[in-house]
Amino acid sequence: MNTFIGNFLLFCALSLAAFSVHADHNAQHQTTGSNQESSSRLSLDDAIQLAIQNQPLIQSLDDASAASREAAIAEGQLPDPKLKFGVINLPINHGDALRFDRDDVTMSNIGFSQDVVPRLKRDAASRKMEAEADQYHSEQLVTIRSIQRDVALAWLDVFEAQKKSGLYAKIADEIAAERKVTLARISSGGASPSDALQLDKERALTHDQYYVAKRDEQKARAILARWIGSAANNSISDDLPTITAKLLDTVAATNAEIDSHPALQNARQAELVAQSDVDIAKAERLKNWNWEVIYGKRRSDLSDMVSVQVSIDLPWDRANRQDKRTSEKLLMIERAQKLTADRRLELSAELASARAEWDAAEAREAEHQASLIPVTNARLNLMQASYAAGKASLADVWEARRGVLEVEMDHWGILTDRQRAAVKIGYLVNDNRIFKGN
Repeated sequence: MNTFIGNFLLFCALSLAAFSVHADHNAQHQTTGSNQESSSRLSLDDAIQLAIQNQPLIQSLDDASAASREAAIAEGQLPDPKLKFGVINLPINHGDALRFDRDDVTMSNIGFSQDVVPRLKRDAASRKMEAEADQYHSEQLVTIRSIQRDVALAWLDVFEAQKKSGLYAKIADEIAAERKVTLARISSGGASPSDALQLDKERALTHDQYYVAKRDEQKARAILARWIGSAANNSISDDLPTITAKLLDTVAATNAEIDSHPALQNARQAELVAQSDVDIAKAERLKNWNWEVIYGKRRSDLSDMVSVQVSIDLPWDRANRQDKRTSEKLLMIERAQKLTADRRLELSAELASARAEWDAAEAREAEHQASLIPVTNARLNLMQASYAAGKASLADVWEARRGVLEVEMDHWGILTDRQRAAVKIGYLVNDNRIFKGN
């Protein structure tokens, strides 16, 4: 009789727990917890905002762009003039050695010289630095979007692992409760020792899965910490971000959406940098020249001297020097264009893959909502009714209960997979509804 009463009480507790799980499924898209609890947890939007604020990697690209613009100004200037001074034709032997006032050709001089680089050359060099500054800026946009994607995926990994560890802990607790009942039934002959050993095995396997989930959570938090520091250790939101129905239109978008992706913009900017190298190579055909003026002071009974000289570069082997440099830079343009085409193919493949992930998650979600969740809940209700009627064992009820929890775990995995696909799609087609932190 005592055993029957204990089993009956356990059955009542199990029914309440099953009702709670069923309610969790119906409320999985609703906000849980108080407003105070929600505000203290790390949401996906919070993580993205933290990642792009005061981010050294992003700021370093700002610095690089500013440095290139400063260099562009310098490249547009003429070289600094040179001051020249010294002694010319000073005797070093015989009786007049090291005497400044004996030989007619000895004089001390001072002068200036200026190298003149053609304006077209300087403008070409300046334009290259401006193009590199723009490339750093476009690289910054790529970096921001990549960080947003990586942070979002890491946050989702933490979310899924946290959900799984919680459910594994719940399963382990229920197996432990079932084991207590089984041990009581062994003494009355209602169960065998092998039943308890089987439960021990299942509990050990569940603990192992729990530890794996906690490991995955810590790894994901470590990735988050790469971008947001100690905030990665905060508790995260219990709810997945809302996926709007409009995202379906985004998923169906053609690959033309990819043309505005920052990675392609950066690749095209690399082509402009390569073109500026060609302009510099062509400008090298222009001749540099130099002028200098020197004033020479001789002894007092001789007149002073002024010298004026002009020197001009003589590109006498242009075919093997300047022209080869131009050919080299033209080939580098072709390389940059091919890299742009390859980058577009890569992004297109990533979009197709993300679309497949989205479609699969949608199909699995529909299957869970239409079949698996109702079936497992119905089976649990049936086992509970059968147990109350004495037609099923308590072990059958516990098995059905674990089945409900396992389906719930799979369902959270599907919801997270769908969100991962949404993040990847948002990254590829610049959907700011996903990256609200942008």
